[in-house]
Amino acid sequence: MSYSAALVGSPYPWLAVSALFLGAALQRASRRARPRFLGDDLARARTSKWLFFSLFLSLAVVAALGAIFVPGPNDLTRPRFLYFYAACTALAFLALRFRKSVGTVTLLLLLALVFTAGLFVRTLTAFTGETEIGRVRVLAARDAQMSLEVTPARGEPVILPMAGTYFAPVVKVVIFDDLLVFLGARTWYRFEGLSSYSQQKGDPVPRQETRYSFPGAPGMPQRLWELFERYENRIPGVRSVQIGMDLKKVRETAAKVRPGRGLATYSLRLRNDGGLQIVQLP
Repeated sequence: MSYSAALVGSPYPWLAVSALFLGAALQRASRRARPRFLGDDLARARTSKWLFFSLFLSLAVVAALGAIFVPGPNDLTRPRFLYFYAACTALAFLALRFRKSVGTVTLLLLLALVFTAGLFVRTLTAFTGETEIGRVRVLAARDAQMSLEVTPARGEPVILPMAGTYFAPVVKVVIFDDLLVFLGARTWYRFEGLSSYSQQKGDPVPRQETRYSFPGAPGMPQRLWELFERYENRIPGVRSVQIGMDLKKVRETAAKVRPGRGLATYSLRLRNDGGLQIVQLP
């Protein structure tokens, strides 16, 4: 998820914009209508006052509707949303109504609040972001034999007959320091291939059965990964260089599964702060 998508997908920015326009509307309504120039008509000043009030109020309603419909279903009647909206409205009203006394200070506080909130959202999106490096679709699994369709994020799908009841993607990764992740760096990877394993009763660990390697592994070049591996401690900003292998058990089923449907599809996801996840798709 990108930074801008995280902001648009949250109701808080929409509520803050709506509260800003509502505060501006209340500020207009609370001021006396006074002609701005000598010779102006007082009635014209009153008309201008309520015209701007209606404009700001309409923009506040539009932004509030954005908070309802754009991020998705949210119960905006919860106290935390109401308190946030009321606080932002009061802050905007005071900053616009009393500009000389508290307007500058309030504006600085508002900018600091927005900057802090932006950093917080940026932290969430940076360290919880994921990159899908491929998918594995199970075509058949019975009697310790599997047929898997492996589709890298960059490349053509491959159908692999493999022995065993577990599969494990083999991924070489370069994980960067937290500061670089916060600034937008993503874990570099090289999707080497897929291995299968079996484990009989009494075996302390699963036993490797089959290994498949992509002819041209997607991701970073092999020589670049070897360079990072050799000089890991000398390259600034690198936290870890390693090989990731997480096992996933495939459930055996009866042969009555309809052809072409497959048993399950798994998404291989690499987190920005390191770690490989195998997530079954609905």
